[in-house]
Amino acid sequence: MSYQTVVAVSIFLISYFFLITERLNRMLVALFGATFMLIFGVFRDPAIVYKEYVDFNTIFLLIGMMIFVAVMKKSGIFEYFGALALKLSRGSMVKLYLYMVSVVALASSILDNVTTILVFVPITLAIADAVGLDPFPLVLGEIFSSNIGGALTLIGDPPNIMIGSAAGLSFMDFIVNLGPAIVLIFIATHTMIIFLLKKKLSVDLTDAKGIELTKAVTNRKNFRISIVLLVITTFLFLFQHELHLESSTIALLMAALSLTIMDRKNVEATLEEVEWSTILFFIGLFVVVGGLEETGVLENFAHLLIKLSRGSYHRTMLFITNASAVISAFIDNIPYTATMIPVVESMKKINPETFSNLNPLWWSLSLGACLGGNGTPIGASANIIGLAVLKKYYGKEISFVKFMAYGMLVVLVSMIISSVYLMVRY
Repeated sequence: MSYQTVVAVSIFLISYFFLITERLNRMLVALFGATFMLIFGVFRDPAIVYKEYVDFNTIFLLIGMMIFVAVMKKSGIFEYFGALALKLSRGSMVKLYLYMVSVVALASSILDNVTTILVFVPITLAIADAVGLDPFPLVLGEIFSSNIGGALTLIGDPPNIMIGSAAGLSFMDFIVNLGPAIVLIFIATHTMIIFLLKKKLSVDLTDAKGIELTKAVTNRKNFRISIVLLVITTFLFLFQHELHLESSTIALLMAALSLTIMDRKNVEATLEEVEWSTILFFIGLFVVVGGLEETGVLENFAHLLIKLSRGSYHRTMLFITNASAVISAFIDNIPYTATMIPVVESMKKINPETFSNLNPLWWSLSLGACLGGNGTPIGASANIIGLAVLKKYYGKEISFVKFMAYGMLVVLVSMIISSVYLMVRY
């Protein structure tokens, strides 16, 4: 084991120790981890760090959507949709929960997970503020739903885009092959959450049925403009591949448009709404995980999976699914998926008889990489953003351990269902 590998693994483990124990602000942990990776020479060429390992598409997507949401928030649009959801729930907190998580899952299968969370968590907080309920169950369910829904389609989550591109799989291939498993996982996850949080979800919302939707709107002109811009944003995200636009380009465009049209006199004040500490946390985390990729730790682990499978197709399928879920709970699933793709492709060359059809292995990788993100607060971008918005606008902080207690249960249930489904179907 090389010096760089030992250093990279050590920094990674120490960083995660501080993240889990929360003895130091998570942004500082990520920045220290990234800085030490550079100081101790983990990267062969420090100049490539921000070219290869920091995903600036994600960074600019976050900044753009945070600005866009901050501008729209001033019109009362989130309070309006929150009031509408309350009326539809007819006094039932469980119905409200099911409405919200279902819409989030559907939206995440079409839009970027981060975008979905940035739109729906403010709506949830507006609901909580209106009737004085604890938003934790709703936000938790929405985070889980965003990752589950994102696993359903080719464009729902970055690992699926990468897998689809490498394997030549279509939009419908993902829905047909992953759809049944995702539906079962969605039902099982939210049945479990409703049971575990039944006290918090037993709140009577009868008084909220009489809420007037029109009172939620604070600026009618900007409210109408927000609706139009939201529709345009959704259209652009839906057809971004046909339009050859990156997610970040769309987000920054809509941020600039919304600021210009609705809030050009308060640009500086609106920029203060951006979660800059979260942005810096992401950058630091990308560099820390990049150190593992740079030193070949992820690639070596992938090859270990092949050895452990001993040439068995079904064993390989199960190893990929479950190992991917565990790893993706702690590191970004994008570099992990990028590492695993050539490994899966090489299996056909190593053993063409056993691995003549790689498709089931692609579905294994997709389910593990996408759903494993539910395990910890930093397992997926949606988790980090959802909890950051909850803390900023509602003052409620969810600890690493508390989230992980629910998240790992969700991952466990997801992997049991995924494993059984893959074994039965393939």
